[in-house]
Amino acid sequence: MADDVLPGEVYRRLVDHEARTDRVHASLDSRITDVAKDMVPLALYNQGERDRDREVQGLSERLDKLEERPGMTLGRWLGILTVAAAFLALAVQAYGTLKGAK
Repeated sequence: MADDVLPGEVYRRLVDHEARTDRVHASLDSRITDVAKDMVPLALYNQGERDRDREVQGLSERLDKLEERPGMTLGRWLGILTVAAAFLALAVQAYGTLKGAK
């Protein structure tokens, strides 16, 4: 009976394990944060943010220009009408061919 594990002992070991895990995770988190602070200087980070903001501004200007363009231009309408006329001519020719074949 001396080797049997008591419920209180299991609970204490679980609590100790959770406390150790919390300490280890906090230590690792602080080490990762310190390394990140040392690896990326603030000036370099700010330069990257400014570059990104400039790029986003350029893209938004291009988007504004695209939104100002008309959706259906005269060239597009002419292209659609040409394709429709070609299909109509093909249908008339096919009808004539079918009538002549009989």
